[in-house]
Amino acid sequence: MRRLFAVSDMACGGCALGLERRLSKVDGINSVGVHYLTASMLVDWNEARLSVPQIADLVATAGYRLIERHRPEELSILLTEDIRRLGTRLAVAVMAGMWSMALSIVLYVSKIDPAVAWWIASASGLLAVPVVFWAGRGIFWMALRSIILKTTGLDLLVAVGAGGAFAISTVSLATGSADVYFDTATMLVTLLLIGRLLDLVTRREAISALTALQAASPETALLARSDGVDEVVLSQIQIGDHVVINAGAGISVDGLVVTGTSAVDRSAMTGESAPVAVSAGERVTAGTVNLSRRVIVEVDRIQGDRDIDRMGGSIALEIARRGSITSRADRVAGILSWAIPALATITAIGLAFAGVAMGDAALRGLAIVAGACPCALSIAAPLAQTRAASFAAAHGIRLREPTAFESLARVRTAIFDKTGTLTQGRPVVTDVSPAPGATVEDVLAAAAAAETGIAHPLARAVIERHGSEVGTGGTRLARGAQAVDPEGRKITVTGTASNTGATRLIVERNETLLGTLDVADVPKPKVADVLTALRQRHIAVSIATGDSKGPALSVAEQIGLRADNVHYECTAEYKAEIISRSERTVMFVGDGINDAPALAAADCGISVAGAHSAAAETADVAIVRGGVEQILTVISLARRTVAISSQNIAFALIYNAAVVPFAAMGALSPVMAALAMLASSLSVTANSMRLAVPREKTSNSRTAY
Repeated sequence: MRRLFAVSDMACGGCALGLERRLSKVDGINSVGVHYLTASMLVDWNEARLSVPQIADLVATAGYRLIERHRPEELSILLTEDIRRLGTRLAVAVMAGMWSMALSIVLYVSKIDPAVAWWIASASGLLAVPVVFWAGRGIFWMALRSIILKTTGLDLLVAVGAGGAFAISTVSLATGSADVYFDTATMLVTLLLIGRLLDLVTRREAISALTALQAASPETALLARSDGVDEVVLSQIQIGDHVVINAGAGISVDGLVVTGTSAVDRSAMTGESAPVAVSAGERVTAGTVNLSRRVIVEVDRIQGDRDIDRMGGSIALEIARRGSITSRADRVAGILSWAIPALATITAIGLAFAGVAMGDAALRGLAIVAGACPCALSIAAPLAQTRAASFAAAHGIRLREPTAFESLARVRTAIFDKTGTLTQGRPVVTDVSPAPGATVEDVLAAAAAAETGIAHPLARAVIERHGSEVGTGGTRLARGAQAVDPEGRKITVTGTASNTGATRLIVERNETLLGTLDVADVPKPKVADVLTALRQRHIAVSIATGDSKGPALSVAEQIGLRADNVHYECTAEYKAEIISRSERTVMFVGDGINDAPALAAADCGISVAGAHSAAAETADVAIVRGGVEQILTVISLARRTVAISSQNIAFALIYNAAVVPFAAMGALSPVMAALAMLASSLSVTANSMRLAVPREKTSNSRTAY
């Protein structure tokens, strides 16, 4: 049995990873994937050995709550409430923490009477209480959970650091000293709360990827009754009902055409670039567009069970299957969260055996916990990512998923959708062949006369190539168009397939061949150069498209790809399957509804400018402005960001290594700790500001690959 659930109360990626590891060890569970951003869990289990209530109990034991049915809109409401609640806690942490830190700074920079200093230190501690024990209580709770789940991260490290700083400061006050670290405790809690708030906002945006598909088709339909036609909401449509679909209207139901003939634009759902003719007995689906004539459709699937709804489920499945990915900073924090307390304990015991007084040895151990502050580590990756996001935004790129953005730095396979991604996404006239005695202008003018006034992609292509409409308008036929020119001659345009994968329009005047037009979806500018540049970076390139063999191979030839690197007639699910089978880090680039599952399945999904909202919301990186050459910019930015982030983590580790000996010797005063912490944070900040990406240069080589 395989089923998608929702999980509430997860506060970080470590929570998801810990739950995933814990459940994967349970007898009867074959596989499990927990995704933090969408709060989803995909479980494959043996029903004979385990029931849903038992799985819920296992999740509850880990400290979370299982929601049996995954409803994205409900999760979005819950996340909005979590954002409000965390925003309140952060406001308290900032206000109280600011005054606590201000008092600590007074102690650091001024020579004050010891009695007065003690009262100032006490006031600093009093202001730190609501920050650490109210605003930060969730951090300590998650730290406890991480110990139970044996998955450590920043929560545990910050809890150890903030708790140690508060403990040693309290002990110091109790002994009459004003040497306190309350500012360290408040800073750690506040920084992590800021990160958590940004995480929640990102999660809410990720959930919208699962609901964006609902906007792809109208929420109402024209229901045909015995006494006329009524517009009703989709929830009232039942199997067997007859629905009227007007020409030019979006199709909101799945069913069979019972009356009428037309052409349907299915590019958003399947990637087919050419309109598809439909007539009685043929099936149409929600999310497509009726181009030519009114048709009546008999519904065979209700809302919630349509192809477009099932595709939304596929997105959720692929996101959950991908599971949890921890960042490098979280992995380092996980190691330090065990290493620092262990080192502090060993140091305290060792000093006691070496003859140091038990109380002094314990204080030095606590000083290691407080001094080995993870401030720099907690901002190491976020600062680099924030800088990268700012740089990307200035270049028309939106970064949504930080861990997937990290994956882009090591991508080794790039899979592209064709229609709308590598190509213009709309047909254009690529060739005009006049018959003997006719001219190119004759053919174009006659074709434009027949196609004038018709809402159809092929008609728009002809009018665009001619430059203007001709006459008062033509009449749409089942496979073409016709009109009468000003001289009274009959003009007929008939569409057929050509051996190049294009649509060939045969233009006749008074039933005599005037010429032909080839209409096809052509590659975008610079596509071939971009693919060549990717291959030069040792990234394998291929195409996965829902279009048929002819158009797919024709485009591949134009952009320098071999036929064996092209997957054609792919369903949305098959695109995702191709990605799942890959053993290398995969980047998928797409733009349509049918690309959303593949974008979710990829290690990093990228949507191009002009993509459907379902694709843009599912993608980890969305190109908002610019052409496909932006992909090279994104990859360079990802590699540079990972390099800067790694350097930041190294600076943080060097800081920790430097302060531990001073703490062990009892020479780490609060002033020294504050200065060292400030220097470490400044080094990380300054290094992050170095982030920049050089302008990309693409090759003109078009060698087939």
